[in-house]
Amino acid sequence: MADALVKESQKLYRLPLSEFTAARNARAKKLKEGDPELAAAVAALPKPSVAAAALNELVREDPSEVRALIQSGKRLRQAQEAAVTGKKGADLNAAVKEHRAALDRVQRDLRRRRLSDVTIDKAMQTLRVTSVDPEWQPLLERGTLHEDLTASGFGLDPGLVPARAKQGPAAKAKEKPAPKPKLKPDPKLRAKLKSAEAGLAKAERLAAQALAALERSKQEVERARRAVDEAG
Repeated sequence: MADALVKESQKLYRLPLSEFTAARNARAKKLKEGDPELAAAVAALPKPSVAAAALNELVREDPSEVRALIQSGKRLRQAQEAAVTGKKGADLNAAVKEHRAALDRVQRDLRRRRLSDVTIDKAMQTLRVTSVDPEWQPLLERGTLHEDLTASGFGLDPGLVPARAKQGPAAKAKEKPAPKPKLKPDPKLRAKLKSAEAGLAKAERLAAQALAALERSKQEVERARRAVDEAG
C-alpha cells in the first residue's frame, strides 16, 4: 500500500490549496469500495500549510535546486557523523558552506514567487530540517510536505549541530555495560543539575533569537539587493 499512497499523495499535493480538501475527500470516497485501507490513509492526509505547499510547487516546477540541496544535506550529515565519531571524512566546514549556499539558492527561487516574508521564513526553517534528515528528504524530493518544521536542539541551523552516529542492533548488542550500583541522590548534584538546566534553557532562547535575527538580516540584504538591481 505504501507505493500506492505515495502516488495518491503526489497527485493531491500538486493541487491548489483551495482544492485540496474536496479532492482528497472525493478520492478517499472513490477508493473506499475497492481498497478501504488505502482510502482511510488518503482520507487522513493533512492539508499542507502555505509554506509546505510553496515548497511542493517549487519541487514540481524546478526540482534541480531542491535536489542539489538534498545532496548537500546528505554530505553534510555524513561529515557531521564523521566529525562526531572521529572518523576521517568530508571536511565539515566545507559541507556547512555548501549546504548554506544551496539553501540560499532555493531561497532566491522562493522569493521570485512573490511569497510573504513569513511564508518564506517558515519554508526555509522547514528546508533546514528536511534537507538533512533522512526521514524527511524523500517527502521533500517528492513534493509531498504538509507541515512547517523547525530545527530541534538549540534552535540552530542543523548544519552547525553535529548529528549522533547511528548504531545498528549488532553494535548495541556488544555494548552491554555492567550494572552500576545504585547511589543515593546528592542534593548538591541536584542543585547543580537544576542550575545547568536553567542555563541551557537560557542558551536555547538566546540561540533562537540569534537565528531569527540572522534570518531577518538576510532578508533585509536580499531586499536591498533587489532594490539596487531594480534601480540600476
